[in-house]
Amino acid sequence: MAEVEVSDIQALEAMIDRLMEGGYRSLPEGRGDALAGKLRGLATRLEERSRSLLVQAVGMSIHLNGTVTQAVQTLRSIREMSGRMTTISASTEELVATVQAISRTSELAADNARSVQAESDEGARSTEAVIATMQEIVSTVNSTTDRLGRLSEASLGIGAIVKQIEQIAKQTNILALNATIEAARAGDAGKGFAVVATEVKNLANQTGRATLDIRKRIDTLREETDTIFDSMTHAGDTVRQGEQVVLGSVTKMRTVSDEIRDVTTLMQEIASHLGQQREAAQLIAQNLEAAAIRSASDTDAVNTMIDISSKASAHLIDLLTDVAKVEIRNAVIHLAKSDHMIWRRRLAEMLAGKTTINPDELANHHGCRLGKWYYAVTDEAIKRHAAFRALEAPHERVHQLGIEAAKLFRDGDFDAAVEAVAGIEEPSAEVQRLLDQLAAEFA
Repeated sequence: MAEVEVSDIQALEAMIDRLMEGGYRSLPEGRGDALAGKLRGLATRLEERSRSLLVQAVGMSIHLNGTVTQAVQTLRSIREMSGRMTTISASTEELVATVQAISRTSELAADNARSVQAESDEGARSTEAVIATMQEIVSTVNSTTDRLGRLSEASLGIGAIVKQIEQIAKQTNILALNATIEAARAGDAGKGFAVVATEVKNLANQTGRATLDIRKRIDTLREETDTIFDSMTHAGDTVRQGEQVVLGSVTKMRTVSDEIRDVTTLMQEIASHLGQQREAAQLIAQNLEAAAIRSASDTDAVNTMIDISSKASAHLIDLLTDVAKVEIRNAVIHLAKSDHMIWRRRLAEMLAGKTTINPDELANHHGCRLGKWYYAVTDEAIKRHAAFRALEAPHERVHQLGIEAAKLFRDGDFDAAVEAVAGIEEPSAEVQRLLDQLAAEFA
């Protein structure tokens, strides 16, 4: 009887030792039925509690690592935005300098345009004065032409008078000749009269010669008057034509002056707008500087959050490692979900420059914990499940993209590495969905 009791006690001790080791699903057979049953019930409860702890820890790990992943992506976005803001800030400074230079040039151009406008207005006024002078010249030419006409008419009158004088001289000469003849007939009594007749004849001849000279002079005067008249008429026509040309020039100069005035107004408006743009560009530069400071502060805050989350994740990994040491039915399904998010977090940290990953050391979809479990499953119920059969393809895709991203990042192709990591999102979500189905069904 004593030997049986000792044997039972030893069996119970073996069961307790196994419980202490976490072997909830592999307790040795115990001989004490009541106590052994209690120990098995305890093992079941401990397994359920461990499973609950595992599920909670995995959920925390998923959310925490997801938060780190999003934080790393946010950090990368902040860095990219900071780099772009730096580029924009430099461009804005160049823009400010360029706008200032253009503004100064526009103001100088506006000043020059105002000077040109003033000169154009002065030229128009001077041209108008020339027109007034030319109009006076035309008036003078017209007056001189009129006077020459009257002089020509007077010359004609003098010519008529000279002609009358010539006729009188001829008649006087005839009378003198007749008087001489009559005096000769009178003899001595007519000698005195003959002398007078001779003197009258001489005066008539002198008068004839004088009138001839006067006629020649009058003819010459008329020819010169006609020449001067023609010249004055031509000069008047020329001056009138010049007046029309100058009038056209004044019109054009006024048009040019109006256009220059419009240009001056436009240049002044441009200078005003450029001044506003300069102020706006300076305001943008100030805002960019403030944003850069805020970006640096946000970067520090995100880095701090990532570091804290990474430490918390490390503690959770230790907790999951301890939980994984005890026997929980299909615990690997839950652990795989956490492993999956840790995998994604490491890739995100790689992109943010917070960790280094050797692509040659990354496990493929056969070598990870999920892969080892997947290809070692013997439970036909699990193997026949649709979620299990659909799990292999997205799981393989996740590892392919992760290894590809690490290689691209190592080779310096950052953008392609980012695209590869972004491509993990869809197959990763599918893996999590299928694992949730398997966990709900079998775990």
